[in-house]
Amino acid sequence: ADFHLPYMLIDAEWDEMGNGGNVEDALAYAKQKKVAPLLWYNSSTAWCAFGPLYRLNKPETRQKEFAWLESMGVKGIKVDFFSQDSISTMNYFVDILEDEAKYHLMVNFHGAPIPRGWQRTYPHMMSVEGVYGAEWYNNKETLTDSAAWHNCTLPFTRNVVGPMDYTPCTFTDSQHPHITSNGHELALLVAFESALQHLADRPEGYHAQPAEVRSFISSLPTVWDDTKLLSGYPSSYVVLARKSGACWYIAGLNGTNEKKSLAVDLSFIQGPVKEITLYADGKERNQFDIQMLSALKKSVHEVDCLPRGGFVMKVSLD
Repeated sequence: ADFHLPYMLIDAEWDEMGNGGNVEDALAYAKQKKVAPLLWYNSSTAWCAFGPLYRLNKPETRQKEFAWLESMGVKGIKVDFFSQDSISTMNYFVDILEDEAKYHLMVNFHGAPIPRGWQRTYPHMMSVEGVYGAEWYNNKETLTDSAAWHNCTLPFTRNVVGPMDYTPCTFTDSQHPHITSNGHELALLVAFESALQHLADRPEGYHAQPAEVRSFISSLPTVWDDTKLLSGYPSSYVVLARKSGACWYIAGLNGTNEKKSLAVDLSFIQGPVKEITLYADGKERNQFDIQMLSALKKSVHEVDCLPRGGFVMKVSLD
């Protein structure tokens, strides 16, 4: 609510709340705060025992559950832990999509294989995981040493296939520490495409950021009109631009362990530029250097990045 974000996920085991309230109390509180809730479900086809279980597998129980969700003001679900790519599993995906449409629900398929174009038929399919994302700072040390080059590879590989629920932009450390800069983490919100861009850090992680960064997160678009790869090489670096309305958002990621200067050529922008705001790396990994750039002096801007650093540039048009 503080960041004016439209949705909030209530994650696994909401069916076991026992600390003075239940999920219906949580849904009522979300409505009071004018935040639309999303609920997590186990696909109940895999190895994990987190609940709720077995509510989506059969048509009759699934439709009963979806009707209840719609009546409670829930706007979508995240379905997790699909175990395989079999025909029966593919049919299960489609069955969920078909029934959800009847009850006006969105879906994010997590613990799932890469998307296969279903969003063209079912526009309420917002995103699919199918990627090593930020949760792997938490589950194992998978991203501790590889995050930066991994993040600079995904725009050329996995994210080309379709929307990707990486759960980007986590500033604070979990079980395994970040080696990427805060500028790098912020840039993931633009570099990675997902119709539901799932911010997954602790609330205090976002509240601790400078006011300009908090404002950027609050106003980030959910729909892109155009995308351009300005420069890059897989695992090394990427500079990628996305347009929404009268603004271009340009993300730069350094995937190397060395300082790197990334060139941003704005000559592709048609028409006059009103202002340019740069959210760049500060002197330390967890700091920002926020600047207003002159749009009139030059069309190419060199942005210095820390090792495993990054930046976002917001270009507002007249």
